[in-house]
Amino acid sequence: MNDTHDKSSGAPADARDEPAVSGETAAGDEASAGGVTAADDVTAAGDEPAAGDVTAAGDELAAGDVTAAGDMEGSGAAEPRAPSPEDEAAESEGTTGADEAEPDDDEPRLVPQGNPLRWRGAAVLAAGALVAFVVMALAPQFRWGVPLGALGVAAATLGLLDLLGTFDDPPERVAARVGIRDLLGPLALLGGGLVAFFVLITLGVAGYFSPISASQDGAPALLSLAIPAVAIPAAFLTAVAGAFRVGERLGPGRVDEAGAPRPLLRRHGFWLVALVTLLYLPMLGSHSLTDPWETHYGEVAREILARNDWISLWWAQDGWFWSKPVLDFWMQALAMAAFGVRYRSGEMLSAVAEGRTPWPEWAVRLPIFALTLIAVYLLYKAISQIFSRRAGLLAGVVLATMPQWFLVSHQTMTDMPFVATMAAAMALLLLGIHTDEAREARVYEVDLGALKVGLSAYHLVLGAIIACALPQILYLLSRHIEIHPAPFGVRLHGDVFTSGSPGNCGLPGNEACRSVLPVLPGLQPVLQALIWAQTLGIVLYASWGERRVQRLLFLAAWFFAALSTMAKGPAGFGLPVLCALGYVVVSRRYRDLLKMEIPVGLLVLACVALPWFVAMYGRHGQPFTDRLLFHDMFKRAFTHVHDTNEGDDVSFRYYVWQLGYAMFPWTGLVPASLVWWLRRREGGAPGEGGASGEAGSADVRQSDASVFLAMWFIFGFALFALMLTKFHHYILPAVPPAAMLTGILLDDMLRLGGGARGLARGWNGASPPALPARSSAVILYERAMLGAIAIGAAVLVFVVGRDLAMVRDGQPSQARLLHLFTYNYKRPWPQSLDFSATLWAFTAAAAVLCALLMVARWRRLVLYALLSLAIVFTAWGLDVYFVRTSPHWGQRETLLAYMRASQQTPGPLVAYQLNWKGENFYAGNKLAAFVSSGKKFQDYINEQKKKGVKTFYFVTEHARTSSLSNELGNPRIFEKLTPMELNNKFLVVRATFE
Repeated sequence: MNDTHDKSSGAPADARDEPAVSGETAAGDEASAGGVTAADDVTAAGDEPAAGDVTAAGDELAAGDVTAAGDMEGSGAAEPRAPSPEDEAAESEGTTGADEAEPDDDEPRLVPQGNPLRWRGAAVLAAGALVAFVVMALAPQFRWGVPLGALGVAAATLGLLDLLGTFDDPPERVAARVGIRDLLGPLALLGGGLVAFFVLITLGVAGYFSPISASQDGAPALLSLAIPAVAIPAAFLTAVAGAFRVGERLGPGRVDEAGAPRPLLRRHGFWLVALVTLLYLPMLGSHSLTDPWETHYGEVAREILARNDWISLWWAQDGWFWSKPVLDFWMQALAMAAFGVRYRSGEMLSAVAEGRTPWPEWAVRLPIFALTLIAVYLLYKAISQIFSRRAGLLAGVVLATMPQWFLVSHQTMTDMPFVATMAAAMALLLLGIHTDEAREARVYEVDLGALKVGLSAYHLVLGAIIACALPQILYLLSRHIEIHPAPFGVRLHGDVFTSGSPGNCGLPGNEACRSVLPVLPGLQPVLQALIWAQTLGIVLYASWGERRVQRLLFLAAWFFAALSTMAKGPAGFGLPVLCALGYVVVSRRYRDLLKMEIPVGLLVLACVALPWFVAMYGRHGQPFTDRLLFHDMFKRAFTHVHDTNEGDDVSFRYYVWQLGYAMFPWTGLVPASLVWWLRRREGGAPGEGGASGEAGSADVRQSDASVFLAMWFIFGFALFALMLTKFHHYILPAVPPAAMLTGILLDDMLRLGGGARGLARGWNGASPPALPARSSAVILYERAMLGAIAIGAAVLVFVVGRDLAMVRDGQPSQARLLHLFTYNYKRPWPQSLDFSATLWAFTAAAAVLCALLMVARWRRLVLYALLSLAIVFTAWGLDVYFVRTSPHWGQRETLLAYMRASQQTPGPLVAYQLNWKGENFYAGNKLAAFVSSGKKFQDYINEQKKKGVKTFYFVTEHARTSSLSNELGNPRIFEKLTPMELNNKFLVVRATFE
């Protein structure tokens, strides 16, 4: 922030050597970006008059800066020239201060020079860090502790960026200026949307939309669900519109890549965000968590808050939880705390006693939705910048409507955090590779009166890195201080932590609570904090003056790879690195390795992803690494661990089989898209008569991008196909690249649908010039190939749909969609549900539409119909199929029945021969858990009866009720409280003794 700009600082030396680039204006930037997709726009503009030239550039303030980079190598940007003597003399006259101390100013700096330090930022940094640190060090927990700590981290992040002088870029870098008064309206819209969204989620979590009186009657229950289903997406989209308005007033959203104004409703990016929101958000938290993955991980996240320990994870029956990294659990815990989930022992559904039906599912699933949306949007940006806006939109719609993607996006499993962040890293990597290395991020200045603040993509990227690394450093430091507010006291100590589940210690299935010392006492948290603080400091110094868009995109890719590593382990950065290296080798662009910020990126990976791993090793030692790295990663690759595929073919055909269901109704077109890109390698983009052959041309860029996507699919498929432990959802990393290639194929189909004349038709509908004979022949050949693809697609999609719809003995049929993310594929389908007719209807429609694609003149309308069918199928899958099946694959309804019954007749809850995890999550782990019964079980019952307990509640499986009654000695009252129609797997039994 500055009131007087320092013109001599802030510009990196290599940027100062590029006067044609560093001094460009916003309009100039956008115009140059427009050169990237000009060829695509010529052919696509007439295809969609209402939205054909919609761009995502500037859809949002942040995304517009970072991903609007359309200047590919050699795509029209001015070539660097050697400085003339006059240039050198002028530059020498203009240098001051630090620049005069440099003996050779023409040499590129190893570390771009940053702006002078602004020490006032240190005060904001210290204040924000102190607030977050005190919240972390407090012994008691408070309702607003986590939100207050998050605000402290945000303030500290801004303070650190101000300390580095990053808001003080010189005037020649400023692309647009705006006063704060001009931003008040858009900021009010953005803030109002966010506040409404936060309040609505909080009310939904607390159960104010679902009173018990409404839940017991069909129509009112549907009405109560409709309120959040409509209001929550509306609030979110209001915030999205507000973000665009802010970007529009500020600068990034004023014009598209061609330099022309473009309203929100004519932007592909907005419509993709709106579609994903309207499909994914309405019923996100209005049905049960699924056993065992969601409830297992949700319970681990709940214990983070209940135990007030963000390092050592705990699971009831097993003790320490070491099988997965921490990202998913941190996100869930933060959301639970922010939205008011009652996470203490026995309180998860306690609002029932107050006449409400709580929905904690809204909080625990919301972070997954956010990551999914980010991944889809960034993939759209990558495809739209390299191919066309329409191709990007089509690819995004295809991905959003693939069953495995949209179903796993509603699961609090580690897989979507792993794959979504990896996909974001891949998209940013693809954008970085095809961005002009000399292009600089534009600066947009906000006049605050006494201060002027320059905002750019730098703040988005480095701010995200700081915001993820700084709280980990502060939390490690806080492990040595304990603050008691009443009476006030401060105690210094070494790292001491607690095992056990507070409030449930000593219950059957739970260990007794006790204090524990770290296995490696020399690796105290304070030492770890110093190491990571130094690592973060090196990252910030190395990136201090970095303003090149390409380098910022690569840093952002490293950041998301670090998050992916935090989600599921080394594959999070290993797969992107493998794809990048393979791409470089195949495309022979070895110089790109020097641009990918590898040294700084590895440091980003270290300071964001490694602190938790090291802290866990310091506390738990080798047993932690043996379980996480060797048992749950290495061993799963070479042996069968926990999978339920006995008798199945687990060769590479296993995931070919599952991908058919995972991609319906696009199954028929995906195989063609996986080889269609080879046409570009042979002769350029379809219908364009061949590549220009020039480095950096549109054809070369598209060909290289297709190679990258194909390698992503191949490496992802091969990695998980070679593993011996196989679950259906393990193949999820191969779904995004297949969807992107399918979207590109659909775009080519639209361009080829009208033949040679349709290929060149523009906005005004004028007759196109005659195409060369060779181009016409190529188009006819491509159209014939597409006709053959249509016939094959129709057959394949019908076969896959038949498997989904046909009811056959010994076959899962309708459950195949659920099997894309669940565990134990032998569990029975509820007899009260039958979706076969609906699935047959979708199958028949998809097969017919695929077959009609062979008629070239109908192809455009048929593709739009197929897209509409996929959208309807997604809405049905999430809002009907998933909602109605979830009670049978979870335990929300059974535990609600216990909570309601226990209000009238109190009694302890016992899990009998059960270990499906939902009983722990929804009961807040306050239950006696017996995975196996026998003497211990009978001793517990007899002990409770001696204490005067006469009524017990048991949660178990339907098939175990007879053995339960026998072990209880046939009590006087043995009442089943939940019928098979409510949950065909679990039930609650009330047993009353004399």
